[in-house]
Amino acid sequence: MKRAATVLRHYHEADATMRQDMRTMHAHYLTHQAVFAVFNPEFGAAFGPGWLTAIDTADTTSIGAVRVAELKENTAQVQDTMGLAQAAIQTLFYYGGRAYPHNASRLDQYGRRLYEAARNNHDKMRTLLETAFKAATRDKTTLATKGYTPAQLAGLNTLALQLNETNTTQEVKKGSNTEDGDHYLTIQNLAYGYGQEVSAAAKIIFADNAATLKLFRLSGPAAPAHETHELTVGLEDSGTVLFTTPFTATTQLHLRLAVPQPGQEAVVGRVVAPGNKIFTFVTLTQDASEMEVTATALGPAGQYVLVQNGSSKPVRVEITVLG
Repeated sequence: MKRAATVLRHYHEADATMRQDMRTMHAHYLTHQAVFAVFNPEFGAAFGPGWLTAIDTADTTSIGAVRVAELKENTAQVQDTMGLAQAAIQTLFYYGGRAYPHNASRLDQYGRRLYEAARNNHDKMRTLLETAFKAATRDKTTLATKGYTPAQLAGLNTLALQLNETNTTQEVKKGSNTEDGDHYLTIQNLAYGYGQEVSAAAKIIFADNAATLKLFRLSGPAAPAHETHELTVGLEDSGTVLFTTPFTATTQLHLRLAVPQPGQEAVVGRVVAPGNKIFTFVTLTQDASEMEVTATALGPAGQYVLVQNGSSKPVRVEITVLG
C-alpha cells in the first residue's frame, strides 16, 4: 500500500497570523541585519528582500485563487522548454544538496516540494523557476563553491521568462481552476522557513540579550511532545524500532525520509517482533518523502516499526507519533 505524500504545515498558528508575525520579524531583522551578516554571510544583502518576496507571495496565494489556464497547445517548443526546465531544476537540487547536505528546509526554499506538481504543469513550472531563481541567487556564492555556475543560475530566469511569454497567449479561467492545497502550503512554509533560520541564529547571536532575542522568537502554541524515533538503515538492509506509545486504530504517525535522494526507497511497516516479515506497508521515496498515516496502515498489530531499505543507498527515516 503506497500513500501519496502531503505537504505538512510547519507552524501551529493561523496562516494570516503567521504571515503577519513574519512581517514583524522581518522588520526587526532589517534593524539588526548587519549583526546577522557578521554572524553568517548567508544573511547577506539578498536575504532580506528574498524573505519579503516570500511573505508577499504567501499573502497573495490562496487555495481558491484564479490562476492562468494550462496550455492547450502541446507544441514541440513548449515541450522542449519544459524538458529544459525540469533538467535545470534537478541540477539546482543536486548542487543545493551538495552545498547544504543536511538542510532539507533549504532545498524546500528552492521549491523541491513544488517539483512533482510542476514537472508537467506549464504554469506551476514557471512559478517554481521564479521561486528557485530568487532563492538560488541569494545562495549563489555557496552554490558556486560546489560547481553551480552563473550560467546555470541565469538559465532558471531565462526559462521562466520563456514560459511566461507562452502564458501571455492563454486566457485566464475564473472559478474552476484553483491552486492545489499542497502548492499553497509550500508557499506558506517557504515564508515561515526564512523566519525559522533567523530565529535559530538569533538564539546564538542574542543569547545574552533577552529583550532582543524575544523579537525573533517564533510565536504560536508549541507543538506537544510526541514520541519520535530516527532509524538509519544500510544498503538493502532492514531495522526495527520499538514504540512505547500504544498504537490504536486511530493513532496517527508522521513518516519522513530525511535528506531524500534519487533512487532511495524505504519500505515502512509494523510488526509484532523484530525479524517478522511485513505484509502491510507504505513506501517513502524522493518524490514521496513525507506523509501522515494511521498505525493500521502500516499493519494490523505490533509496537515495532520496521524500515526496509530497498535501494542501494543508506536511508534515514524519522517516525513521530502524532496522537
